[in-house]
Amino acid sequence: MKSTLKNMVIVLFSITAISALLVALVNDMTKEAIALSQQQTKNLAKFIVLDTTAEEARVERDTTINIGDLAVTASTVVRHSDSSIIGYAVEAPSITKSGYADRIILMVGFIEQNGEAIINGVEVLSQKETPGLGANMTKADNSLIRSIAKRNPAELKYYVSKEGGSFDALTGSTISSRAYANAVETAYAGYLWATGRLDTSDNAVNAAVSGATATGATLPYENNAEPEAQKGEIDNE
Repeated sequence: MKSTLKNMVIVLFSITAISALLVALVNDMTKEAIALSQQQTKNLAKFIVLDTTAEEARVERDTTINIGDLAVTASTVVRHSDSSIIGYAVEAPSITKSGYADRIILMVGFIEQNGEAIINGVEVLSQKETPGLGANMTKADNSLIRSIAKRNPAELKYYVSKEGGSFDALTGSTISSRAYANAVETAYAGYLWATGRLDTSDNAVNAAVSGATATGATLPYENNAEPEAQKGEIDNE
């Protein structure tokens, strides 16, 4: 082929088109792989937060409520042997509190003992917080999970301890810790809704996840200006 400007443009255009097509194909393949991996992580987390395994238990049903563009899904987990309920694994986002970088999504396990609910475990499904700070919420036995594990969620105050709440914030990560607390509260509302203890109307569910109302608690700064931590005090990320 004669080397002319026209031919060079045609060649460059062809290379660009082929490259774009290959990138699109790779993205499609990667997207499917990522989606599959995320679903497998969620499925595994449902058993982890209830201290069981897929060999011992199964998900009997999923109950999902959409709140705007966000979804709260409560999974009823039962034993293979006798179909008795082990507990409920609730996937929930931080609806009213974003983390330092984005929303937090948790899987929270609830079991029932002596007629009351207990938070059995928490797994972080999605977070984009700062490594070494807010991202420490993914570490086992971090201060957030230690402060609420094996406790009755109805007795918790869903904000950080420095504001009178039940959650011991991660060091230097007040905003991330607030989002974590909010996601746990959202999960608790999902548990109440899935077990028939909360009005299933959209208004009631929205109210239950819009600011410590699942338990009737009131935020210490509700209807007031934001606390200094939210504005970016020195111990935030």
